[in-house]
Amino acid sequence: MDETKIYRKCISCNCIKPRTELIKITINKATKELRISPSSNFVGRSLYICKNFSCIDTAFKKGRIYKILKIKPDETFKEKIRAVLEN
Repeated sequence: MDETKIYRKCISCNCIKPRTELIKITINKATKELRISPSSNFVGRSLYICKNFSCIDTAFKKGRIYKILKIKPDETFKEKIRAVLEN
């Protein structure tokens, strides 16, 4: 792997890609603040997911996002992630 790039793994399809090609989702447990950003330096519990709708749907269907972030299921959260992709 190239040493100049930082690679991360998608929680849905398990593909290893450069961090810039994935969406980072982070939650700060103290403030319950969610950040959805492709390049966030926000500290907290995080996960990476591909920038396509099939990976997002699979991750929500299997409950992986809620399990990794340790939060309760919320349908508005899925819409927030989809809005980031549409922009």
